[in-house]
Amino acid sequence: MSRRTTLALSGAVVTALAVAAASLSWTIAAPQAAAFAERDLARRYGLGLAVAGPATLTLLPAPRLTFSGVRLSRAGHDLVASDGLQVQLGLAGLLAGRAEITGLVLERARIALPPHAWSDWAEPAARLAARVAAGRGRHLRRLVLVDATVTGRDPRSGAPETVTGLNLVANWPRPTAGLDLSAAFTWRGVPATLALSGLRPRELAAGAETPVTAALTWNGASAGTDRPAEGSAEIEGSLVWAKEPAKEQAEGTARAASTETSGTGPRLSGQGRFVTSALPGTLAWLGIVPGPAALAGPVSLDGRFLARPGAVEWPEIRVQVGDNRLEGAGAASVARGRLSLTGTLAAERLDLSGLMPEALSDGPWSRAPLALDGLTDGDLDLRLSAASARLGPVEAQDVAAGLLVRDGTVEATLGRATVQGGTVKGRAALAALPAGLDARLQGSADRIDLGGLFADLGWPRWILGRAQASVALDGAGSSLADLVRRLSGRAAATVESGEILGVNLADLAQRPDSATTALRRGGRTHFERARVSLTVSDGVAEIGQGQIRAAALAASLGGRIFLSERRLGAEARIEPGPDGRAGGSFAIEGPWQRPSLRPLAARALPPSTLPKAASAYAP
Repeated sequence: MSRRTTLALSGAVVTALAVAAASLSWTIAAPQAAAFAERDLARRYGLGLAVAGPATLTLLPAPRLTFSGVRLSRAGHDLVASDGLQVQLGLAGLLAGRAEITGLVLERARIALPPHAWSDWAEPAARLAARVAAGRGRHLRRLVLVDATVTGRDPRSGAPETVTGLNLVANWPRPTAGLDLSAAFTWRGVPATLALSGLRPRELAAGAETPVTAALTWNGASAGTDRPAEGSAEIEGSLVWAKEPAKEQAEGTARAASTETSGTGPRLSGQGRFVTSALPGTLAWLGIVPGPAALAGPVSLDGRFLARPGAVEWPEIRVQVGDNRLEGAGAASVARGRLSLTGTLAAERLDLSGLMPEALSDGPWSRAPLALDGLTDGDLDLRLSAASARLGPVEAQDVAAGLLVRDGTVEATLGRATVQGGTVKGRAALAALPAGLDARLQGSADRIDLGGLFADLGWPRWILGRAQASVALDGAGSSLADLVRRLSGRAAATVESGEILGVNLADLAQRPDSATTALRRGGRTHFERARVSLTVSDGVAEIGQGQIRAAALAASLGGRIFLSERRLGAEARIEPGPDGRAGGSFAIEGPWQRPSLRPLAARALPPSTLPKAASAYAP
């Protein structure tokens, strides 16, 4: 073997040994190593470093110091306590004998954000922003958190908050490049992931716009509730950090305004999408009282938005709730944990059957307690329009409606709707009481086809014709049954050119003994005009002007409708005809959807002051 070959082999062996040695971790004096790294942390961020355990140095593949039992602090306050810390160093600085930290890896870190720590974190953040904006010196290219825990308090309510199992990787390779971040964590018992890319810290720190793309997903059950929280949110747009005007800074304006009301803070705009299969659970997870959203199930939002601290606006938005698809504009804000929503939305077709109570069924009124707790803990101002809509069994066209929820009240308005060829308008308002609800209803209808309406509702089609009606009712109660029992107000209805199905009043006047079977035999009574007015008090409707006018017949109606029991206690009187045709009086009794007829002895209609137990009023 030649001498040259021997020297080459020796050099290769020495190099390999040197590389192997450099790749090993060497235990070094912890105080000196901590002081060496602390100089850069203090100079760039104002942070102090204390180490309780041993320290090691590794040179390859990149220089790094590793510590155990680490605390990062400022002004005597511990901000971070970590089982392990790896400090990645720039090679050029290390060769020059100074620390240039390019990356940090924290293992099982406990990051504290107590009230006093906000000011402690403010100076490191301000220093970092200033250095980034000015482009001075080397920057932190990599930050890694492994199984970290972050504790703090909700700035809105002051309630303690904890993020556990935080695994985060942030890479910022060059000052002019974008920042990429990915994180997985658990908050309020719900696992979540976050991915962010394209963000340019230099532009953001300088107050300029920066592109940003972000995606957040969550899936679990919110802590302290059995409501599922599942969904995702995606944004693609631009971000700018609005700063307080320099003049106000110079004057030292003393304001305690939060980011919800101040002009400072992030402003985010672009295209966004939000999807959840369980909106109430997701809002509860976010610490927002679900409010009116308790009525909704799967929900998605998609459109152009502008967001600032505590509020977001959608100049263009597409909303899907179940099978309902709507488009329009909207806004949302959160103040002191209370959600406020406004929107103007339009749809080709709406199905609101899920909001229809079973109040019109043939059974007894519900005695379940009434409350608005699930509806009025948030604010809502919603305007809806639809070419067609369904509410329970009723179909409507050209619908314009609104829903207002505020200050413990719920108000629904129907500006207009076409139902069975006629026009319907109305307003219903509910207000919370210490025990139950106060309810008010006003409405009107014009030219409604009664036969078609009754068929939609599944009621017997006992009267046909075009009707106009008005109603104004109010009541209060702890349950629906209680509320109906206390109803008061007025109602009136007029039917033109119609007919009564199931009975022929002219034949009934001639043969009063057939009254008990008249409804079963069938028959028809054509009339020109029928009118009835009701005065409601304590759940009993007194029939005032009850009249039927036909070409050769006149009849009147009196008595009562017992709303609580859903039954009739009325009397119909067929007037004798000018041609000598006999008249007669008949009791109309029993359930209001299946009444019975009973002939009465010839006499005048009983006064309305008769007791409820009178035979003409009770089955």
